[in-house]
Amino acid sequence: MMRLPSSWPWAIVFLLLVLPWLALVALGVFWLWQNHYLVTGLVILASFYGAATLLNHWLKHRQIEPFQLPDVQADERWSPAAQDIWDELDKLIEELNPGDYPLTDSARLLQLAQQVIRKVARHFRPRAGKAELDIPLRNILFITEQVSRDMRQLLDEKVPFSHLLTIDEGLKLWKWKQRLEKGHFIYRMGRMLLSPTTAIPAELSGFFQGKVAQYPRGLLEQWLLRTLVKKTGYYAIALYSGQLAPPVLAESEPQPGLAPEMKQPLRILVVGQLKAGKSSLINAMLGELRAAAHVLPLTDELTVYKLKQDDSGEVLIFDSPGYGDESHWFEKEPERALGGFDLVLLVCSATQAGREADAQFLTDLRNWFDQRLHRSMPPVLAIVTHIDQLRPLREWQPPYDLQTPQNDKARNIREALETVAEALHIPVSDCIPVSLQTGANYNIDAIWTALADKWPESKRAQYLRCLPEGRSKEKLRLIWTQMANLIRI
Repeated sequence: MMRLPSSWPWAIVFLLLVLPWLALVALGVFWLWQNHYLVTGLVILASFYGAATLLNHWLKHRQIEPFQLPDVQADERWSPAAQDIWDELDKLIEELNPGDYPLTDSARLLQLAQQVIRKVARHFRPRAGKAELDIPLRNILFITEQVSRDMRQLLDEKVPFSHLLTIDEGLKLWKWKQRLEKGHFIYRMGRMLLSPTTAIPAELSGFFQGKVAQYPRGLLEQWLLRTLVKKTGYYAIALYSGQLAPPVLAESEPQPGLAPEMKQPLRILVVGQLKAGKSSLINAMLGELRAAAHVLPLTDELTVYKLKQDDSGEVLIFDSPGYGDESHWFEKEPERALGGFDLVLLVCSATQAGREADAQFLTDLRNWFDQRLHRSMPPVLAIVTHIDQLRPLREWQPPYDLQTPQNDKARNIREALETVAEALHIPVSDCIPVSLQTGANYNIDAIWTALADKWPESKRAQYLRCLPEGRSKEKLRLIWTQMANLIRI
């Protein structure tokens, strides 16, 4: 009996599927030739493929930025604890399957919002049994109002015709979307029959991409779901961290926002060892010794000076007593001494070899803030004094280029800065060399420049420091308003 070759199934497929298409192509070419359109058709076809080839080549060698819908960003004034839970919410969003939370299922979306609020609440109040319920009802209503308001604004601004579509029309569009998906399935089956050589690799690619990839997630659907989670998380973080400021009862149209910054002066602490030059530094910065008016010091040991600046308001400079290896004034009241400032100037003498006391102060300061993640540690600048007394002693001809030292004096100053930076574990750029000779101060302007660079960090530390006081005043003001309304009733 005669055996058929192993390739006969493909031959049959070729005869049934490919030959008819080739016949149609041949008939089309014959018709063009018969009507004298063959040359014109070939020119048009060549032009089309040539333009497509050039466009494809251009796209391959050009990076086109994808269209990006607006994202919800964290607040710059948040504490480290708030930033940590915000990062966890980012991970939660990446793990979400949009197929599990269709935009038409309000119950599922509500469960997702509750999950976000519960996660944030337990992060800030891990010891509470039901932390998400440990807040006033008015705050829950407020956060719901703000998320709804922000989502409405985003839809109005970013989604065309969202203000015209009704819910019923939206549901109809969703049904049509599902029907089109079924039509796409029929198209896939037809492609499998007509062109298996191209359809099978495409189907295998879709299979290996996993179940999540098979769900038709549109860009708009992903963005709306992500925005809902991040908006809910944003206000939940502000709420449970104590930074959310609900509107007063008298406001007709409450606006969302964080608690306003307290109108308090920025507090700068000047610390250092005995005879490091703290008082001389303050005199050089202020120009003259100024006693503070109506200002209570944080501790009995601190002396307060007030500096008025037109652009940044009042600044209080606290002169502290010098400490040694055994006596540490800040250990008496660490809550107020370490946590009561927004910027620290650590004065170090370039001629002193011992840095243990300075390192101990910074260690206590860092440990204090590491245990209070709702606060932000103030920036620290090391002011290296007495650089004019470094070797060679008789050589003092400022200014000096410390980036590329040209003489022994400049090299010794640079070495002193590096030694201080290494001992205190701070960048060399945060170490500022100065000379406080009477009537011949040097490099004081560099201190003000460094203070300006650290100003955003200082304002953040000030905001988080003043936040509890602002919340207390808000509670008292609200109670007073409620009692006044009750008396009227």
